[in-house]
Amino acid sequence: MGKKKILIAAVLGLAILVLVGVNLLNVNKAALVQSIEVTEGVITEEVFANGKLEPVDTAQLYAPVSGVVEAVSVKLGDTITEGQELLTLNMESVQEQLDKELLNLQMVEAERLQAKKQHFESFKQAKSQDAELEPEELDLTSYDLRIKSSELNIESLERQLASSSIKAEKGGVVTELAVQKGQMIAQGNLIVSIADFSAYQVRSNLNELDAGKVQAGMKAVVTGESFAGEFNGQVTYLAPIAQLAEATSKDPSVEMLIKLDEISPELKSGYNASISLEIPDKPRLLVPIQAIQYEGDGTFLFKVEEGQPMKAVKVPVQVGKEGEEQVEIVSGVSKGEKIIIEGTEGLRDGDKVKLQ
Repeated sequence: MGKKKILIAAVLGLAILVLVGVNLLNVNKAALVQSIEVTEGVITEEVFANGKLEPVDTAQLYAPVSGVVEAVSVKLGDTITEGQELLTLNMESVQEQLDKELLNLQMVEAERLQAKKQHFESFKQAKSQDAELEPEELDLTSYDLRIKSSELNIESLERQLASSSIKAEKGGVVTELAVQKGQMIAQGNLIVSIADFSAYQVRSNLNELDAGKVQAGMKAVVTGESFAGEFNGQVTYLAPIAQLAEATSKDPSVEMLIKLDEISPELKSGYNASISLEIPDKPRLLVPIQAIQYEGDGTFLFKVEEGQPMKAVKVPVQVGKEGEEQVEIVSGVSKGEKIIIEGTEGLRDGDKVKLQ
């Protein structure tokens, strides 16, 4: 019985010695880790939006005078040049008014002349009876006002007659034709819309969160299901105010225009387009996201302390902007310092480490 107890005690003692030995080996053993240097870089952020293609330059031409359309010289889809005649108006009534006004002017001028003659004859007769009589000034104001009014009416009617032939103010393609032969149009009515398809833009709306990130001049990439490839462009306009894009919209948005750097025959006005904008960033200290450890409300990482042996040092850090793979370090480490990104499980402050 005594020998058995001695044997058990010996086995237990041996097991304890083995455990102690293993623990001593583990204490002296360095953890295998991977490290990387803290670098300076930028965190790329993209803003996405949808919109529609349209020509950069579209002009609407309105009727300069009222009249009846006598002839229409273009049709929808026609390519026209600057100065080309679009339509003519029947201005017979205006010509009649002008003829009457010219006659009226002649009559008033004749009446004014007759008044001056009568005044002179009256003075001449009175002077023959009284040699010392001084002439009285003749008031011709009423005649002069009537003449001025008539001259203004004539100028207006002549301008209307000159507008009987309505010409294009710039070249392009007729995208809207709002008149037809025989139609009575009033001054200010839309006649035609002319688009210049030598340059395209995308009209879009940015939500409130993205609008503050975008600025005029930023580069953009435009794609679409109706056309192949990518088209580069830049932001040419951002509305100064946010508005509801549609009556059914709940959230306001900011209108944005993206002008394309090039065109292609496959691009058509009205096509849906997708926009991608890369938001510029400032230089930041960056580390891989997997290097960051969490402890309560705080964050830390392990940096490598050079020496013999090499050690892991637990360092509290403050993180900032986060990207898909990297995160900004605001404080805690410096550029060029080595930090541990793999092998941190079970790692403690001061543990020996060995780099893979």
